[in-house]
Amino acid sequence: MKVAVLFLAGLLSASLAYSAETALYATGPAQDASYVRFLNATDDAVVVTNGAARLSLVTTPAARISHFFAVKAGAKLLASVQVHGHTYPVSVVAQPSEFITIAIVPQGSGQWKTQIVREIPTDFNALRASLSLMNLDPACTTAELLGGVKHQSVLSNVVPFSVQRRSINPVNLTAQLRCVGQAHGGDIAVGQLQAGERYSVFLLPLKSPQVLVALDKL
Repeated sequence: MKVAVLFLAGLLSASLAYSAETALYATGPAQDASYVRFLNATDDAVVVTNGAARLSLVTTPAARISHFFAVKAGAKLLASVQVHGHTYPVSVVAQPSEFITIAIVPQGSGQWKTQIVREIPTDFNALRASLSLMNLDPACTTAELLGGVKHQSVLSNVVPFSVQRRSINPVNLTAQLRCVGQAHGGDIAVGQLQAGERYSVFLLPLKSPQVLVALDKL
């Protein structure tokens, strides 16, 4: 069986609120696991396929992003991304313990591309929450996330197509986004953070919505 088929054929299906996600990846040993997810950062529905496997991501907030699939580190993972009649191939090799987001983003008039953003966690604290800011907007050359009533800097200097993450206290967080030092939109209701959980804030290259908040589901 080809690697491309194995890439999408190994996991049991997992249900999300918006749809049943298709089995996408072959898992590896626990000590060698990495994680991959897909994010629709466009104004159109996106379908990820390989063989008979299929994952649909639409434009409602809860349905833009898949959960993280555990994959075998070091294996070449292949798939096809379909958006508005166009098909784009994607290929990625994950390193051990790496978290990878494959984002589908607009590129010019009527064109799209896949953008791979990689993250290797540096620490874990079960008593704190883990929060990241991922900048997918090339127009925002440096993004910053502020939090609390004093608007203290939580994550800063996040350049396009990169991510920063840190551990924070499990508080009920209201945040504000800045681009190049200027306020960008209104308050962001991140919500009550839970100790031991991972959260992501995404800056999307869209007119609306520009910010997406998600609990990282494994």
